[in-house]
Amino acid sequence: MSDTSYVPVSERPSNEFSSGLLDSASKMEMGSSSSSPFPSSSSSGFTSNQRSQMSGGLQLPDWLTESLQKPLVKIGIAVSSFVLLIVIIVNASSGGGGSGSGGYSGPTRAGGSGINCAGMQDMLFGEPVTAHNGHYYQLIGGSFASLTWMDAFHDAVHRCHNGHTGYLASIQSMEENNFILQLIKESKTYLNGAGDKFCWLGAIDMNTEGTFEWVTGNSHTDGVVFWTGGSPNNGGAPVNGQFDYFENSANGFTTGANEPNSNGEEDCVAMRGGHKMTGGTTDGTWNDVACYSRINYFVVEFDG
Repeated sequence: MSDTSYVPVSERPSNEFSSGLLDSASKMEMGSSSSSPFPSSSSSGFTSNQRSQMSGGLQLPDWLTESLQKPLVKIGIAVSSFVLLIVIIVNASSGGGGSGSGGYSGPTRAGGSGINCAGMQDMLFGEPVTAHNGHYYQLIGGSFASLTWMDAFHDAVHRCHNGHTGYLASIQSMEENNFILQLIKESKTYLNGAGDKFCWLGAIDMNTEGTFEWVTGNSHTDGVVFWTGGSPNNGGAPVNGQFDYFENSANGFTTGANEPNSNGEEDCVAMRGGHKMTGGTTDGTWNDVACYSRINYFVVEFDG
């Protein structure tokens, strides 16, 4: 029996362990360790692909492995990756923009910018809704309001009635035009303040100057061009007899106005709501207005 007694680990000198670990590490580094089942990188007899296969990696032909190590090949791969990245970025940035500078595209542009009201309760925020010829209308604003076209557009498409998403009104007849004008004149604050009251409609010429279209989300009117050619002085006229009520001589007005006049950046359409001081001679007429002008009203239309 050996006379060497057992010494607990906690009582052994620390250098006993450190020297042992260093010796093991040294042996592994020099390739003297036989604990690994695979030969080291300095061992002969196995190719890099054979070592990769044994370790579970992807096996590539030796000629391909050698080619990938060449500087020109590395540069080519980097350039190809960069070009692919640029293509992906360009496609992603252009995919949802639509055609034209306004960025509106597709049959449900306005509705797609707002909420899906199917199955939802009404979201009307207080103002009354009035029915007319199977559609519903809601007048928003007042003499106190100061609203841009974008304010009106985004507000409209976030309202719901009977499961339908709202949109800025698209006027298709003189009867409908008069109905909306009457809504404005019946507003509680219509007679307050001075000057004409105006109301935003759902028409723009953002995509092509002088070409006015409806932006509604309604499958019957959305994207429908109703006026082309810009000012009547330059040959502008309604398309295929579609309804318009721009203030100009073709619509029977002798005021000298030639709307739409495409004056500067006037890309959005507003209705003149009139006022008690104007005598009502041009009430209900349309005008192209700078989209970030601030006016009093807009009308939301809902499908029936």
